[in-house]
Amino acid sequence: MRFMKVIARDRSGSGAGETVQLRFHHTEQDWREASAREVAQLRSFTRTYLKCAWFNAADEDTRHLRIFALNPGSDGTPESVRLHFHQGKTIAYKAAVHDLDNDGRFEVVLCSDVDNDGRANRTDRSRVTALVKQFLKFGWF
Repeated sequence: MRFMKVIARDRSGSGAGETVQLRFHHTEQDWREASAREVAQLRSFTRTYLKCAWFNAADEDTRHLRIFALNPGSDGTPESVRLHFHQGKTIAYKAAVHDLDNDGRFEVVLCSDVDNDGRANRTDRSRVTALVKQFLKFGWF
């Protein structure tokens, strides 16, 4: 399954992620990093992701996001996009959006407190929706 792995790091020790590494996976072992052009296309994605406060210290990569689309109808348009926030090999929490009628709009957004502010609210749903829209623009599904 194809997925994008996102790893943010706090290299300065300031308590906020400041660098983001994007890896495009065909399989767990077969992946490539984003090119400069691809990173520019996903700049909005990376800004939104950093607001989720899911980052590592220095050169660690334990915390990361895996985002992938599901297209069970095989029509070329995803019906579901899933976000798995990992702590090592364990999924710490998940989020998902679903396009129930395949019209390109998300009728269902499921998420918890993805920005780690202690509240699961409209801001979390907005962040998940923004991440998914940017991911889908890139066409990595």
